[in-house]
Amino acid sequence: MSPAAFCRFVLFLAVAACSSVAAQQSWPTHPIRILVPYPPGGSTDILTRLLGQKLGEALGKPVIVENRGGANGSIAATSFAKSVADDHYFMVASLPMLAINQYLYAKLGYDPDADLVPIGLIAQTPNVIVSSSSLPVHTLNELAAYGKAHPHQLSYSSSSIGSAGHLLNELFKTDVGIDLLHVPYRGNNPAMLALVAGDVQFTTDNLPQLLPQIQAGKLRPLAVTTPQRWFQLPNVPTVAEEGYPNMTTAAWFGLVAQTKTSREIVARMNRELVTILRNPEFMAKLREHSFEALPGSPEDMSAAARRERGMWKKVIEISGAKAE
Repeated sequence: MSPAAFCRFVLFLAVAACSSVAAQQSWPTHPIRILVPYPPGGSTDILTRLLGQKLGEALGKPVIVENRGGANGSIAATSFAKSVADDHYFMVASLPMLAINQYLYAKLGYDPDADLVPIGLIAQTPNVIVSSSSLPVHTLNELAAYGKAHPHQLSYSSSSIGSAGHLLNELFKTDVGIDLLHVPYRGNNPAMLALVAGDVQFTTDNLPQLLPQIQAGKLRPLAVTTPQRWFQLPNVPTVAEEGYPNMTTAAWFGLVAQTKTSREIVARMNRELVTILRNPEFMAKLREHSFEALPGSPEDMSAAARRERGMWKKVIEISGAKAE
């Protein structure tokens, strides 16, 4: 390469680099969209709307939340992965979408590793096993005893086939040796309302949408699935305390981008996310809604998914759960 050609090449690289920096500094140029893979009213929707408001303030652009439920988050994830590349488009992913669905569905429309780029974890909340207040049980062991004494009479709701609540109850059924009727719904809120209405006897689901019903005395908490008791339910034992340590888990949520989103924008979104999650006022707001913030790196999110996969693969194998 001649000296003149080399100088032109260096100049080209410098201009390209400056253009890239300028583009990143001007981003975002229009509203941000965040896809929620579940219907309105559930834990993922509640969390996303809390976060979206703060992200909009930080980025200086409105954040639009879009709901698209179905198939344990798979419908939204497949749509997100196959959509036209858009660096203003993100999705909140739940634990099942990253660590359960690939073992549950014979054919999955997305690859949780190849199609969903982690930005960072957002928060976690416990799953809580709750019964109707009219059911004569007050502990998880009493629920097991009731199921044995009343075969074929215990039914439970879930937010979908393959949700953590569904699989945990199937594991409980296997451990105890009782028959349970599973009644899946399309989302956390419908599953909870079915229990309040008396259509089923119990459910296992995320705490945020259950807590008001618990506080009103309409639902009775039997156990939480977190390793320690939850701060909002200090008198409710953990599943491990009740003798079911293999049901120990927490529901967590993270933010993901499309595969063609630039590393610079992923890094920018992670910085904004971590700053929001470390803000004491926002942390307190999350705790009001039964969440605990989980600020961290994209690598932390990937590691969390890898840790969960072994457990859920085993649970699915033991329970024999499958989804179409």
